Formats: sequence, C-alpha cells, structure tokens
Amino acid sequence: MAFELQMLALMTFLLMLGWVPAFVCKYRTYGLGWMWSNRSTAGLPPLPEWGQRAERAYDNLLANYPAFAVAVLLLALTGGFSLRTSLAAAVFAAARLVHMPAYTLGIVWLRVLSWTLGFAASLNLLVTAVLGLVKI
Repeated sequence: MAFELQMLALMTFLLMLGWVPAFVCKYRTYGLGWMWSNRSTAGLPPLPEWGQRAERAYDNLLANYPAFAVAVLLLALTGGFSLRTSLAAAVFAAARLVHMPAYTLGIVWLRVLSWTLGFAASLNLLVTAVLGLVKI
C-alpha cells in the first residue's frame, strides 16, 4: 500500500476516535445519566475549558480531513504519488497528531504552527492532484 494511503488510513483512525476527549469531559462533567439522555444542556454549567477546546479540536479535524482525503484519493487514482506527496502526507499526519492535543491542552503557538503545517501540506497535495488531472 502506498505511504500516502497509509497516512489516509491513520487520519481516518484519528477521525474515528477524535471525539473521545470531549466525550470523557462530558462524562466527568455531566455524568452517565446525562450521557444516556437526549443530552440537553439547558441549566447545566458549560464544559470546562479543556473540554470545549477538545470539541473545537475535533471539529477542526472534521473540517480539514476531507481535502486531505480527496487529494490522496485523487493522487491514487491518477498514479500521482511521489517522494514529495509522501512527504506532504507525512507532514499532514504529524501536524494533525500534534494539533489535537495542543488545542485540547491550550498550547496556542503549537496549535497554530501544527494547523498551518497541516493546511500547507494538504494544499500541496490537492494542488499536485489537480495539476495531475489537468496535465499542466
């Protein structure tokens, strides 16, 4: 399996489990009864800051995953994998693996840096895939 596809599988795994930190915070804050309910937050205190950040970190992953996935799949379909795309996929994966805990822990400089690197890597992959489609 191509390295880029392995990174896509890793990111899919992260996407499938990225909700867990916010879930843990909600369980600790609101309890098991609330978890089994319709989850109305009326009259409840807000989540602790780290839980709110964990939710935003997961939402951010949900927003950034599709472009990466489409780029990798387009590259796979067109045979566009190269050393550069492998590097970009690795940078994206590493950046996203750093981003979620950095965001959840409130380490702003690391969150911003990892998001920027991940975005640039994903954009690089997408531009490479699109240029491969139009053969420019």
